[in-house]
Amino acid sequence: MKVSIILAHPDLENASLANKIIIKQVKSIKEVEVRDLYKMYPDFKIDVEAEQKALEESEFIVFQFPFYWYGMPGMLKEWLDKVFVYGFAFGPDGSKLEGKDFLISTTVGGSPDTYQEGGNNHFTVEEFLRPLEQTARLTGMIFDNPLVTYDMLYMPDIYDNKKEDVEYEARAHARRLFNFITGRIASTIF
Repeated sequence: MKVSIILAHPDLENASLANKIIIKQVKSIKEVEVRDLYKMYPDFKIDVEAEQKALEESEFIVFQFPFYWYGMPGMLKEWLDKVFVYGFAFGPDGSKLEGKDFLISTTVGGSPDTYQEGGNNHFTVEEFLRPLEQTARLTGMIFDNPLVTYDMLYMPDIYDNKKEDVEYEARAHARRLFNFITGRIASTIF
């Protein structure tokens, strides 16, 4: 089973503590291919054919990204708009993604209590992710419940999150993602 992780972080090396830890852990799985969109396409000129081919060869697709302004980073949205097109992802001849597992794995800077009715953001992260759930349904993919971890922003002197706490939670998130992926791989063997 091939797993494609579509990674969208604009500065993984310098500005991400959590996503860097998560990706380091899961890319050790031999069936995993990490497609780092910002590194591959710094000019936003996406090789649609290559991306579609990678998805066709995968049985499991993971979107890994930091939760930005109630959704995904701009590169991931651009990638989705270019790659998930009529005739490939949906429409009469667009069944190339049908039956593939789809998981959203995201890190959220805020705390869980801010993502609920009455909180600063008024809605849950899962509610904000509904467009991606609908995308999975439209394309015939199997939508897995999102893997969401909160309080993942480390910016000294701006947020109260401690570096060691963010690192701990990132490792815990990575273990959950690792276990989820290896569990899916094992289920296809037996």
